[in-house]
Amino acid sequence: MLKLLGRLSDGLTKGATLLKANCVRIVLWALFLAALWTAALSLIARSPGLHSAPGLWAGAFGLPGVAIANWAQSLVRRRFDRPLEFAIMFLVNWVFYCSVLQGLVSMKRTLWN
Repeated sequence: MLKLLGRLSDGLTKGATLLKANCVRIVLWALFLAALWTAALSLIARSPGLHSAPGLWAGAFGLPGVAIANWAQSLVRRRFDRPLEFAIMFLVNWVFYCSVLQGLVSMKRTLWN
């Protein structure tokens, strides 16, 4: 009986370690995507402009961050502050990309397991 409990606890420990590794991987990938998107949008805003085709596509890809950053900035400050807006966009999109990646991993597990 004790051997069985030992094996179960080893299995649970390995499962918890694997779960933590997957969560860290998802958070890091989302961080990478949010940073890459923020840098690309910053570059697009300086060169072709946000109302060009690349600017509109970049805005669509980071839609939650763009919408929430504009709304939050209008509540906090009366004047436009681009670094603050990009920081809010980055944080919102990081959380958004974490949830999207977690959903994709969950759907993959459901379909292929």
